[in-house]
Formats: sequence, structure tokens, C-alpha cells
Amino acid sequence: MLQSIRLLFFVCLTCASGALTAQDEEGLIFLLNASFEDMPRNSSPPRGWTNCGAPGETPPDVHPDPEFLFKVGMEAQHGNTFLGMVTRDTETWESVGQQLAQPFVAGQCYRLDIELARSLTYLSMSRMTRQPTNYVTPVRLRVWGGYSVCDRAQLLGASGLVSNSDWRKNTIKLSPEDDFTHIILEAYYPEAILFATNGNILVDNARPLVPIDCDDEAAMLAEFPVADSPVPPSNPDADIVTTPVPPRTKTPTTQPNSFVPKTPEEPTVRLGQTEAVLRQGSVFAVENISFKANSDELEEESEAALQEIVGFLKQNSKVIVEIGGHASRMASDNFASDLSSNRAKTVVSYLKRYNIGFERLLPKGYGKSKPVCMDDTQDCNRRNQRVEVKILKIRSTK
Repeated sequence: MLQSIRLLFFVCLTCASGALTAQDEEGLIFLLNASFEDMPRNSSPPRGWTNCGAPGETPPDVHPDPEFLFKVGMEAQHGNTFLGMVTRDTETWESVGQQLAQPFVAGQCYRLDIELARSLTYLSMSRMTRQPTNYVTPVRLRVWGGYSVCDRAQLLGASGLVSNSDWRKNTIKLSPEDDFTHIILEAYYPEAILFATNGNILVDNARPLVPIDCDDEAAMLAEFPVADSPVPPSNPDADIVTTPVPPRTKTPTTQPNSFVPKTPEEPTVRLGQTEAVLRQGSVFAVENISFKANSDELEEESEAALQEIVGFLKQNSKVIVEIGGHASRMASDNFASDLSSNRAKTVVSYLKRYNIGFERLLPKGYGKSKPVCMDDTQDCNRRNQRVEVKILKIRSTK
């Protein structure tokens, strides 16, 4: 009898595991830059993610801490970098969001596997006491769904209290009630708390969201290996193109009838007024995209230039690009940074209306850090307020 029970248990477990591994990968939802890879930096979210924290507060950080200001000494669980977020004693907390590669399906539950930890040291100033404070209180990770970046329409799920100082996989059940198009990850206080506290949470290696049966608790426990995102985040270091200088040697003499094969030429394309080789790192300046003064609202005369980008992306369907916004030198640093970022997002939103996948578009605001001219003239000011298309990656055709 006991042997029969064991056999029945094994069969049930095998069936549950088989049902999971047979999940149709088309139902998976891949996050952009799910490993939070970027150049380590303070107060700036990793590429592919938008700061959704309280206005006036600093954004999250990309660790390992490059200057060791916060004394966060953890190593990444996956890749080279990870996300660090805090809660504060001012009743504010940090969060990041992004648009999903495909929307949630209303009524369909999802499983999110993600690595979480807590740093035993996370030094920063307290807004309440004006004194250096160690932000070490254990907090939770909450996941929201919404209809736009930073829109909190429904709390989809949350982790338990993260007190461990080593990386541990957390499995969070998400239960969207609508076809939300965006997701937010945020650090948040414990369930029962009388006072806002200074805490931290470290986040790394978010797996694709797996559709599961809402009533199947076994689906939350089974091991479900999922391949990495088909569009991995680009390495910022890979954008640096170097041209080696060959040593000076005598030109070898060739026999009269010797055959020297030609190297295949890389395709050259034109976008805007820029003609360049279609390869990673190429940048195309697109003229005639204009916005209303001090606004991210497009002018009507921008339509032709925007349609040119649409045509370029449809013709080169394997290309993943960065839409870079640049601002005038006349603006303040903070205003220029915010305005250029918002204008880049506006262009991305326009392109998405023509079925250009979000996973192929990365908006980025450069502020006034990369001017093309330094004259105090109206023409120079107009040239600096530009939109550029940079090729981040060309996906393999195999």
C-alpha cells in the first residue's frame, strides 16, 4: 500500500513538472535588461528601466557601487551589475518600471522568479535627521501593473521580507486583472509598521514571466527552466569601436596571376542626412524632428522624419536601436536631462504605433552632455536639440 502511494505521488509530481516544461514559450513575457546590466553608477536606473520614485528624491543605483560611497560590497548574482533600491524614513521609496514586450493577459496568473538580497551596509544621509544613516532595515519587493510608465493601477504581488545577506531566488505570484502593458518593481516597507524606516533591497536576474494556472499551487514550487531573453541587454563597453593600427611593413609582392579574395563589404544605409555602415555602434542624426518649446510634444512638421525612422526599422528588422534625445546648452543640467529623456520616450511611443517592437527600442536622454557645436547662436541651439538613432545590436538571422 505504501509503495502504491509513493508511486502515485511520483506520477503526480512528474505530470506537474511536465506541464510546466511544456509551456508554450510564446506565453512568456520577457523583461528588457532583466539582469540590470549597465555601467555601475549612483542615482541612475539601469538602461531599459525608468525611475518611478518620488519626485525630488534620488533614483535607484546600479551596483557594485563604483565609488564605494554606500559601502555595498555584494557581487552580482548574474552578469556584472545589479539594482539597489531603498526605503526612507520620509515615507518615500525607490522603484523602477518599464513597458512589457507584450501585455499581461487579464485573469491569467504569472510566476516571477527573481534574485533578492539585503546589503548589511547601505550608507546614505537621512532626510529626517540630516545625519549619515545605514539603510539596513529588511524590506519587501512589490510588483505593480499599469497602463503607462510608473502607472500603479494594480498591485500584482509581493515578496516576503528580505532579510538575507546572500542572493536567494524568490518566486512571486502575479495576478493581473487587466491587460496591463507596464510593470513596476519597488522597494517597500514590511506589512505591519508604525514608522517609516530606512531599508534596502538588492535585485538581480529576473526570469521571464511564466503563465501559470491561478489555482495550481504546485506550479509555484516546481522547477521550471526558462531560457534567457532572446534579446539580451547590450553591453555598454561593446559600443566602443576601436580601429587597430597595423605595423608598418613592406608591402608584399604578389605573383602576376595570384588571386586575392575580396572581403565582403558591409552594407551602407542612409537615415536622415547620415550615411553609415549598418553595424553596431553606428549613429544616425535625424534632422527635422522638432518639439514645442520646453516640451516633449512633437511638432506636426516632424512627421516625415519620424516616418523615415519607421521605414528604416521595418526594412532592417534585425536591428535594435537606441533613440537618443539631446538638449540645448542653454538649459539647466536637470531640465536638459529630463527634457531630452522625455523627448526620446515620445519618439519611442510614436514608433510603437507602427508595430515596431518595444524590445527593439531603448530611449535615452543625454541632456546637453554631447553638443555638436558651441556657438551662442540660434542655429547652433537648433542643431544641439536633436534626435539620434544608434545601432545597439543586430540580431543574428540564424
